Amino acid sequence: MSNDPKVVGDILKDKKMTASYMDYCKRRYCLNEFMFTQNKGNPESLWARYMDQKKGKEPVNITSKTYNAAKVLAEKGDFKSGDWKKIIETGKKEVVLMLNKDVMGFTGSDEYKKYVAENRMGDPKKAAKLLGITDVKKLKDVMVNIAVGDKKTGEKLWKDLMKKEKIIQDFKTIMGNLKKAGLA
Repeated sequence: MSNDPKVVGDILKDKKMTASYMDYCKRRYCLNEFMFTQNKGNPESLWARYMDQKKGKEPVNITSKTYNAAKVLAEKGDFKSGDWKKIIETGKKEVVLMLNKDVMGFTGSDEYKKYVAENRMGDPKKAAKLLGITDVKKLKDVMVNIAVGDKKTGEKLWKDLMKKEKIIQDFKTIMGNLKKAGLA
């Protein structure tokens, strides 16, 4: 889909999509990585929570160069140093680059499909009524797959629904009707 997010920055532009992305990150055990990139805490709290690879509460994947630079200052207890700003900025950039590599994973996830179903497509109940379909859940599955750009799965699900509902119109005709009604 052309308006699918390509990088984490695209996700952050939409609060509801960000919430779905956080659910995805939680399931993938990388919520700490995302939260680190958004945390505006002070150097001492960021070190203790995310950057300390040995004792951190939720350590993130940063390079050894970044970790070692932070460690030198932390071991001295020097959390007022002006160097922290650059170290934290660098660490966040490293984590964002890693997260960006998995944005396609997010756009193929159930969390993203749920987001699309709730925010980017027409009402499956109205579409079912318009088309004379009784199984709204199956029609919703078709619509969600089309909305996220998985036309192949959408068509397969449509064929199954056609058999069950004894529909004679083909996939393209139905999609055209839904688009005309503003539901696809």
